[in-house]
Amino acid sequence: MRIAVTGGNGFIGQATILAGRTMGHEMFSFDRSEGNDVLGNLNRLTNFAPDSIIHLAGVLGTHELFDNPEEAVQVNIIGTLRILEFCRNYNCGYVGITMPPVFPSIYTATKICTDRIATAYRREHGIAVAKVRAFNVFGSGQAYGPGHPQKIIPTFAVKSWRREPIPIWGDGRQTVDLIDSTQVGRILIEATQYHNDVIFDAGSGTPYTVNEVAAFVNAVTGSLVPNEYLPMRRGEEPTEIVAQGQNWELLSWEPRFDMEALVATVNSYHAQAQLEVSGA
Repeated sequence: MRIAVTGGNGFIGQATILAGRTMGHEMFSFDRSEGNDVLGNLNRLTNFAPDSIIHLAGVLGTHELFDNPEEAVQVNIIGTLRILEFCRNYNCGYVGITMPPVFPSIYTATKICTDRIATAYRREHGIAVAKVRAFNVFGSGQAYGPGHPQKIIPTFAVKSWRREPIPIWGDGRQTVDLIDSTQVGRILIEATQYHNDVIFDAGSGTPYTVNEVAAFVNAVTGSLVPNEYLPMRRGEEPTEIVAQGQNWELLSWEPRFDMEALVATVNSYHAQAQLEVSGA
C-alpha cells in the first residue's frame, strides 16, 4: 500500500513512517518542515498518489493554544477539511488521529470538530475513514523546550535530570495512560485497513497517577528533589484517563504499557538536560 503521512517528520509521524516501512508499505512524508502545508498546495500528495492518508499534521497544545486559537482552528480544522477533500477527489482512504475528549481546551475542540467532519464525509461521500484515539504518547525524540507543548515525560525527565522540582499541575492524583510512539505508529498503519469510521484506542489500558509517574522518573534519574505542585493550567481538568481497548480485537496484537521503553525514554533526555545546565 502507498501511504502518505501528513506531519510525517513530527514525533508520531516518524514512528508511523518507520512502522509502515517495517510492515512493507511505501511511505511518503508530507511535512511543513519540507515546505509542504495542508493549507497550501497539495501537488506533492497528488504526485505520490496515495492509497491512504494518515493525517497527523496540526497545531498542538493545551493551555498554549489559548494564546493563538485562530491558527489552531485554521490548521487543525480547515487543514483537515482540505485533506478530506483530497481523499474524496482522489479516492484514497483517510486515517485521523484524535484524543479522549477530556479537556475544555482549544485543541480538544478542534479534534472533536474534525472527528465529526470526517464522519460526515464518510457518510455523505463514501470515503474510507478510520480514527486512532491517542492517549499519553511518549518516546525518545518527543520535543521539549520553547515553542513546544509541555508533554508529561519530556518535562518530567528534563526537570528531574537537572535536579529541579518536577512541576505537577493539580494534586497529581489524576491519571494518565502511557503508550510509546512505536505502538501508536503501528496502530495507525493497521487502521488504514479499515473503512467504516472505526475508532482504535491507542493506549495501554493501564492507568498511572501523575504522582506515580513523577516518582518513577525520579527513581530512574536518582533525583531526590521534591515535586512542585501548581494550579491546573488553562484548558485542563483533573481526569482519570485510561484506554478501554476499543477495537483491539481487530488488531493483530494488543497494545501494552512498556516499562523498558519508558526507562529508555527518560534516559534519552539526560544529554539535553546536561546541555541546558551547562548553557551550551
